[in-house]
Amino acid sequence: MAPEPTIPVIDISPYMSRTATLLERGKVVTAIRDACIEYGFFQLVGHNIPLEIQETALNCAKRFFNLPLEQKQALSMKNAMGECGRGYEMIGGQVLEAGKLPDFKEGIYIGDEVPADDPRAGKFLQGPNMWPDLPEDEYRRPIMEYRSRMLHLAETLMQILALGLPYGADIFNEFTKDPIGNLKLLHYPPNLSGDDQRLGAGAHTDFGCITLLLQQPDSLGLQVLNPSTNTWIAVPSLPDRYVVNIGDLLDRWTSGHYRSTIHRVVDVGKSDRYSIPFFYHGNLYHPLKPLDGRECADSITVEEHIRGKFLESYKMDEVKNAAEVKI
Repeated sequence: MAPEPTIPVIDISPYMSRTATLLERGKVVTAIRDACIEYGFFQLVGHNIPLEIQETALNCAKRFFNLPLEQKQALSMKNAMGECGRGYEMIGGQVLEAGKLPDFKEGIYIGDEVPADDPRAGKFLQGPNMWPDLPEDEYRRPIMEYRSRMLHLAETLMQILALGLPYGADIFNEFTKDPIGNLKLLHYPPNLSGDDQRLGAGAHTDFGCITLLLQQPDSLGLQVLNPSTNTWIAVPSLPDRYVVNIGDLLDRWTSGHYRSTIHRVVDVGKSDRYSIPFFYHGNLYHPLKPLDGRECADSITVEEHIRGKFLESYKMDEVKNAAEVKI
């Protein structure tokens, strides 16, 4: 009997080591390239993000979601500046899988701190964050430190992904200048209803370039659809291990060479589940032209791609809510 398929675990430390040989670095590039072609997912270790910083970030998420509902709702995305997309999203605020119930999760988006008087403030995915009334040292400062480290790690992964393509090591250099990279702190409450149609996050692909996911250790729920067998692969949540996946943007840009794969969060059981994805979108104004240099009359920008995906997801939520009102 064939063994159950698993998402590859890749140690990135040889690539990041100053003393590593070209052969050792090349093995990391090959492993990540192959995982992104076959699964669109891999598990990452040896990433140099201290475990203490990971644990602190997850504790920040717990601290925020333990606040009274009215305090969280005061930070609603509806109150964010312009189109910056910052703030709190209540349970059921998003539908990731058409035809399913709204996702049984709550979240808050946090990105680069762009002051309200900055010319960029209020533009798409750019603006001031919305902060709760919590001590700065217990929430804001550690979360922004964590985001900074995620941005650096994502840029390292983009270097590796470039080396896995035949277009040159500098193919993503312009794309990674002035990038957009946002955290989303997530809380999946326990499903006490027993309704197996109630998903934490419906089956979906991610919108952007790459996602780096930090999961609460020993929590259940994340599943990845095996592209070869059309069966679900459960992804464990282990200490000091990230889950990395390719998003729709990079899938589109590489003509499907790097695969954006469907995944979901199913019944999390009888206890709360916390996670923190970091969505790396790159430079919003960069054109998604063919990487091989071919001309493309209908190419779009990163912003146009991401904006379209967001509108589609939240439009599904509006349709679902309207249907429920009629019922």
